[in-house]
Amino acid sequence: MTSANSRLRVLTVIDGFRMGGAETLLAPLVVAAPDADLDLELVGISGEEVNAPKTIEILRRVGIEPRSLGVRRLLDPMALPRLVREIKRSDCDVVHAHLEMAMSLAVPAGLIAGKPVVCTFHHVHRPLDGRAAKREKVAVAAASRSARAIFVSNASRISFQEAYRPKGLPANWEVVHNGIDISDFAPGAPDPKVRAELAGSSELLVVLAAAFRDFKGIPVAIDAWKTVSEQFPNAKLALVGGGEFEAQLRKQVDDLGLADRVTFAGVRADMPDVYRAADVIVLPSIYGENLPTVLIEAGASGRPVVATRVGGIPDIVADGETGLLVAPSDPADLAAALVKLLSDSALRERLGAAGTERIRKEFSANAWVTHLRAVYEAAIAGKKKRKKRS
Repeated sequence: MTSANSRLRVLTVIDGFRMGGAETLLAPLVVAAPDADLDLELVGISGEEVNAPKTIEILRRVGIEPRSLGVRRLLDPMALPRLVREIKRSDCDVVHAHLEMAMSLAVPAGLIAGKPVVCTFHHVHRPLDGRAAKREKVAVAAASRSARAIFVSNASRISFQEAYRPKGLPANWEVVHNGIDISDFAPGAPDPKVRAELAGSSELLVVLAAAFRDFKGIPVAIDAWKTVSEQFPNAKLALVGGGEFEAQLRKQVDDLGLADRVTFAGVRADMPDVYRAADVIVLPSIYGENLPTVLIEAGASGRPVVATRVGGIPDIVADGETGLLVAPSDPADLAAALVKLLSDSALRERLGAAGTERIRKEFSANAWVTHLRAVYEAAIAGKKKRKKRS
């Protein structure tokens, strides 16, 4: 019988090793797994042609050589037999499937191979049509028959329930937050050089770190900064990132007369120093967020945040305890929250310290694998109970 201290073998199955959020989370999961007595093996359902070289490099760097099964489509007649053989070959205790194609195949394959299956959804549901809608519907049906269906935020679970199970929450659906490697992110004094690059001679610095994409709400932050800068003329907003909307954002800044109060800092590789250089981190997303990594990294770095009540953001930011939450697409609300924090250094320090503690307990990779270990044990125990009844 599996005990709390015994080592568990986990076959982690994913659609493919593309360059995405779910895929890149596998590396910190692998690194932290031994701390929870987990042995992980990684398998991609699709062929090697879909794999991103960068993702494979990241996984190899942490000691994992992923394999690909070469399945081209869900209805490939060889897909299920190949995965069943893989599960049996691995001699795993539990199968953990990430993303739609993997879970759609892993649940029936696990049933045939006699192994419990855990599934994870990594996004907030949005209306789909055509084949995408059909694929997601199949995945939800499969996951609802698995030992556990994991959603990485409350917003994700609620969105899927509203779309697919409005009459009631399935018993096997639960929330387990993803975690990241926070070892490089810790409170500390800012690097004077980085501070100068981002803030110049300004006394206060607010950092917005995000790709320049429409759902990040960066234009809202720029509008809000017009109000903030009237009260804090010696404060600087640093936009760290890049993307197709940069020209539009620069025009907005110029039109509002903020060219000397907003810095376009570009994409940077020194994010731990960027966070520590900031007095406040802001993320004004208007939709689409599940568990934005920037807020986890900022919290681990001891910096207070102002963010919107969108998606899984309230899972990360405890309003009034680790940061301030505001309404999306509301420059006035965002400006008021920023002014409140910029006016009170003691409040910034208190929220930042509480944020660090919260991130370590709930969103570190070690916290993640500890929670997953409990899910795996429950899945294995449930499988044994069903065997005894039969």
